[in-house]
Amino acid sequence: MAKNKNHMLSRIEILEHVWNIDFNMGTNVVDVYINYLRKKVDKDFNNKLIHTVIGMGYILKNNAA
Repeated sequence: MAKNKNHMLSRIEILEHVWNIDFNMGTNVVDVYINYLRKKVDKDFNNKLIHTVIGMGYILKNNAA
């Protein structure tokens, strides 16, 4: 995600590039690990970096003005 800042990554892209596995519609492994990342990266900050693009995937961006 850090290498693709401000670029939406689909769950399929994340699965294929991080775990090198084909997409399985029944798996929630990406959602689980994104949740782990959020707890470590965004937990104590008002300005969140990891954003969900509903139905598409995730994006790492800074919304600070």
